[in-house]
Amino acid sequence: MVTAMFNELDPELTRAFARSREPLADAPFIANLLLRIERARRIRLRGQILAIAAVVVMVSLNLRLVLEGTAAAVRFAGDWSPTTMEWLVTPWGWAVSMLIGVWIVLRTRPSRR
Repeated sequence: MVTAMFNELDPELTRAFARSREPLADAPFIANLLLRIERARRIRLRGQILAIAAVVVMVSLNLRLVLEGTAAAVRFAGDWSPTTMEWLVTPWGWAVSMLIGVWIVLRTRPSRR
């Protein structure tokens, strides 16, 4: 025995499917998206400028302490290093230090991780 099927087409569902087949309005979407991207970039740039300005102000307020600390560190390094280390300021010493620096940079680059 075969029973007849009911027509269960929902008019709202049919309209929703019809709307989904319509082409999307990409021009307003792209324009809105570009505006939001530009706004986010401006906000990020302002934040970076503000951070740099804050660092400059903090360093300028503490410049005497920073210079005294730097001078003390240089003085300590000068007193600590033995006089036999004069070869470090020769061209060979510079070449060796450059090789060590290149090796460190190559070992710590992000692509090695």
